[in-house]
Amino acid sequence: MHTTSSLIRLASLVCAGAALSLPVTRLAAAGTPAEADAFPSYESYVKVSGESPFITGDGAAFAQRTGVPSTTGTYGIEDLFITKDLSKDTNLKVNGHAMDGSEDYLGTITITKDDFGSVELGYKRYRIFYDGVGGFFPLTNTFQAMSKENLHVDRSALWFVAKFAKADGPAFTLSYHDEMRTGRKDSSEWAAIIAPDATVTKGALVGNALPANTPFIAPNVQNLNEHHNILEASVVDTIGKTTDTLKATFDWVSNADGRVYVRYPGSIVIVDPTVTVLDDQESTQTHSFRILNQTETELTSYLSLETGLSFYHLTGTDGGNWITPSYNAGAKAVFTTVTAGSIYADPTVDDYVGNIFLKFKPTKDWSADIGFRDEYNAIADSGGFTAVSLASTAKNTSSLYQTTAQDVTYSHEVDHVQTPEFNVQYTGISHLCIYGEFSDRTNKGNQHWINPYAATSTSGTGVVTTNLTPVGSVFFQGANQDNQDAKLGANWNPTQQVTIRAEIFRKDHQNRFIGASDYVGTGSYGSLYATGYTFTGVTLDLIYKPLPELSFNTRYQDQGGKMAVTAGASTGGLGYESPSGKATIKMLSESVNWSPYKQLYVQANVNVVYNTIQTAYPAVVVKTTAPFVQVPFVNADNNYVTGSALAGFAADKNTDIQVQGFWERANNYNAQVATGGIPYGASFELSTYTVGLKHKFTDRIFGDAKVGYMKSTNATTGGFTNYNGPLAYLALTYAL
Repeated sequence: MHTTSSLIRLASLVCAGAALSLPVTRLAAAGTPAEADAFPSYESYVKVSGESPFITGDGAAFAQRTGVPSTTGTYGIEDLFITKDLSKDTNLKVNGHAMDGSEDYLGTITITKDDFGSVELGYKRYRIFYDGVGGFFPLTNTFQAMSKENLHVDRSALWFVAKFAKADGPAFTLSYHDEMRTGRKDSSEWAAIIAPDATVTKGALVGNALPANTPFIAPNVQNLNEHHNILEASVVDTIGKTTDTLKATFDWVSNADGRVYVRYPGSIVIVDPTVTVLDDQESTQTHSFRILNQTETELTSYLSLETGLSFYHLTGTDGGNWITPSYNAGAKAVFTTVTAGSIYADPTVDDYVGNIFLKFKPTKDWSADIGFRDEYNAIADSGGFTAVSLASTAKNTSSLYQTTAQDVTYSHEVDHVQTPEFNVQYTGISHLCIYGEFSDRTNKGNQHWINPYAATSTSGTGVVTTNLTPVGSVFFQGANQDNQDAKLGANWNPTQQVTIRAEIFRKDHQNRFIGASDYVGTGSYGSLYATGYTFTGVTLDLIYKPLPELSFNTRYQDQGGKMAVTAGASTGGLGYESPSGKATIKMLSESVNWSPYKQLYVQANVNVVYNTIQTAYPAVVVKTTAPFVQVPFVNADNNYVTGSALAGFAADKNTDIQVQGFWERANNYNAQVATGGIPYGASFELSTYTVGLKHKFTDRIFGDAKVGYMKSTNATTGGFTNYNGPLAYLALTYAL
């Protein structure tokens, strides 16, 4: 929704010497046949480019899709690579890029000395753009967006890696990474927004019209400030027939994140005034240490052994505040409720892992791996926070009507995970490879926690009340998991022109959380909460090359299964006998590559996806006492189609021309569901068309130019995030 003048864009284009190239265009061009491009491949070079969109509509949505700001575009050094021999056994490599606007930067320097090692120093930073929009309410054409839609998050990393190795000695590696994530991003949430056409009587919301207080999505902003440091040292040595790896890792995390949103934004229903909520304002400080030892031993010519042991320890501190302003009818004022203030916690984690694998190859046609992994971990945490509330009978917001509570909480979890694994492979049939895999991950765990409760509370008059732990806040629970995964497949090459791959798989995952009934009177007495899913599927691939210049690549995937969520008495069942959802996923893709002449190549792709999750529909239709009937709870569909086509040909020995198109469409949005709920699903259409020219000026210089047009329409947001416009790209590559 931002525009700039063509003169400003043209000036930035000329100064940069370039303009916009779509990421999809670059990806497709990278896959073109080498014989179709006679341009030189330089050992050391620099490529300067620029990208400039001329977009009308929602510029923030364009930036999120393409990674290019709609107002300024991006320009700079797209690619730089330098290699130089400093001596007969020492080499220097420099690699990087610097694109202003998109804020994409990379620089690495690597020095390698034969039979000694290498040193690498690097830095990178890149920006991810977000569109700060929330929900669209189709019945009243109401759209919620942040006051500033253009949001972004910057990720950066500085690293140093040193490797030292002699031909007949151990190899040492020392590395350090300093990573950061800062900025703001949008995150839609299920917010308590009043439906614009709800009915209000004497200032109170009533339910005699549809929708009555139907909540929908509101935008909110996540503020991120995260810092991560990793120091790692390792040594790899071979003694006899055993290769041993020892690695130690130190890890530090320092995060200060938060979320801000407006409560009841733009509501015409005066039930609660519009206020800003400071939610999830959390800080995290952790320190961890991991030590790992792995061995690989060749026992005989057909038998080898692999082992691994690791220990991980983490300690940390958490803090922060959750502030939720709300309107108090008695005081007739907004009171800043401290939902959770001065949060403190001290989590600890101890994790032990051991694994052993035997690798068999009794004949040249058979091979098999048998392994077992055993893991034990303990996670503990305790802490609390301060909560401040205002009495419902308050005459004003003074401290006399406030109550301050000191809430405490505690949790402890133990897991014991055992995973046997097995895979086998057979190649005894000519041009055929058959393989199979199976694993069964079981977790026997238990959980104990105390929900937050007010250990002490102080009224505005100074009266202090001490409370015992409520029985209903104490929970003991067994947490058992059983995840089985199996796979069987084959690769077959009957001729040089045909390759066939087929694979079937099954995933059976069950999670059961059963309350310990021996703790009579606790909140988890005799309870069951079970979740799980069972999926089976098949994947088929066919590569057919009837002619050297023509090939077809076809893939088909079919997956389906049931999901379950069951809660009830521990004797009520296992949790998966009453499916709560069914999912079906079908994917079909086709790629065609054709190069009838050395000067011409054509590439086309199509991808069709059918994905649906069926829950209550069509079994459940909600009726009310009024004359109307709410729409049923519909399936959650994610069906879409994408297609692309690319053609390139050589106009002469120094000039190539390329034409490309891309199209994507989904039609899953059902606005009628807004009558009684939230309309799931998305409907949009995106198309891009470009024409490119590549010309070699000299043996050391060639240039690229592209012009195109992009159009995006989005029914999910009521068309408020649509955009369209021409695109331009220029680049110059120079051999150093």
